[in-house]
Amino acid sequence: MTRPYLDQLRDAAQASERAEAEFRRFAERRLETMSAERVRAYRRCQLVSDMIQNALPLPQPEECVAAQIGYVLSQAGWAAGDTGYDEVSEQLSHVAALVHADLHREPGVASSMVVAALEAFESWYRQRFGTEFPALQPNAVSAFQPLVDF
Repeated sequence: MTRPYLDQLRDAAQASERAEAEFRRFAERRLETMSAERVRAYRRCQLVSDMIQNALPLPQPEECVAAQIGYVLSQAGWAAGDTGYDEVSEQLSHVAALVHADLHREPGVASSMVVAALEAFESWYRQRFGTEFPALQPNAVSAFQPLVDF
C-alpha cells in the first residue's frame, strides 16, 4: 500500500538522483576540457622552451632559426622529405626568428610577440592540416590525474 507522503519522498529522492547524475556528466565533461587545456598549455610551454634551448648557443640568425625548426619538427614527427615540410618550416620560422631576436637582439620587442606568433602558427597549422600541431611530450608534465567522486 502506497501513501502520498511516501510517494512525495520517493519523488524527491529520484529528483535528487537525476540532479546528481546530471551534475556528474557536467563535471566529467568539464574535467575533460580542463585536462585537455592543461596538456595543451604544457605542450606549448615545452615547445617554446625547446626552441629557447636550441637558440641560446647560436647567435647567428640563420643557424639559430634552422636549429630551432629542425629540432621542433623532428620532435613532432616531421622529416625534411615530407610533403608540406617546407611550408611548415616557413610558418614556424616566424616564431623561431622572434625567439632568436628575444635572446640575441631585441629582448623587449620580440619577447612580447612570441606567444602571438605561436598562436598564429598553430592557427595556420589547424587550417592547413585540419589538426593540431603534433603534441610534444613535455619533460615534466604534471602527474596529477583528477579522480573525482562526488
